[in-house]
Amino acid sequence: MPSEVPGVVGTFDQAAASYDSVGVDFFTPMGSELVRRAAVRPGEHVLDVGCGRGAVLLSAAAAAGPTGRVVGIDLAPAMVELTRAATASLPGVSVRVGDAGAPDFPPGSFDVVTAGLVLFFLPDLPAALAAYRRLLRPGGRLAFSSFVAFDPRYERAMKALAAHTGTPRRDPAPGVFGSEESLRAALGAFSAVRVTEFTQVSRFADVGHWLTWVASHGGRAVVAKVPPDRLAAATADAAAELAAARADDGAIHLTTTIRVVVADR
Repeated sequence: MPSEVPGVVGTFDQAAASYDSVGVDFFTPMGSELVRRAAVRPGEHVLDVGCGRGAVLLSAAAAAGPTGRVVGIDLAPAMVELTRAATASLPGVSVRVGDAGAPDFPPGSFDVVTAGLVLFFLPDLPAALAAYRRLLRPGGRLAFSSFVAFDPRYERAMKALAAHTGTPRRDPAPGVFGSEESLRAALGAFSAVRVTEFTQVSRFADVGHWLTWVASHGGRAVVAKVPPDRLAAATADAAAELAAARADDGAIHLTTTIRVVVADR
């Protein structure tokens, strides 16, 4: 049985066609930074779990080079289909449907396991971490990213949208991803853990562009619940919250803080 919540998989499957392709610097630079901090080297074998449209996968393939091998898995069939097509010309890359919580590969198959903004979706994180450790060769490493903080103006705008759905947006409990200390504790079976952070500034031409972007990823679940006759009002309320994020160029600038963890087997 797939480990991710089925509704999450469905949301991302529906968003696949526009995911990370609406002209916003978000997932792709975050994926590149994850690969850089994971220090993927030429010739290494990499497994990218929850590969989506390839934000981490493509960067890992470039780092591993022609002698390397990169495998991407995702439970959303549309994501897999589109990413497989996008990487068809890369001989060392393969993409298939697979469960990020229980990847089905022989022990010791990979030098690196990557997971870009994925692990917080998994209902059994300890089981997934144990699985990744089994898949790593001696000296291998797990590298994953998670959110530290969203721009508060983004959070308020999303709550403004949700207020029109009849289901108010609630801040999720941080759980193990809430602190560096809790993550280090969860990775106790690994020999060394390095935790760093960085910020990503994303630019939106206007509130319409922002709304298109929200609907292109997990935020689609909120947008889809706004009744058509309330969408204009919901958008106006979100725009009011985003007004303070307008920069001198007239665009909306939002900052997201990301945590990257690299753990040695």
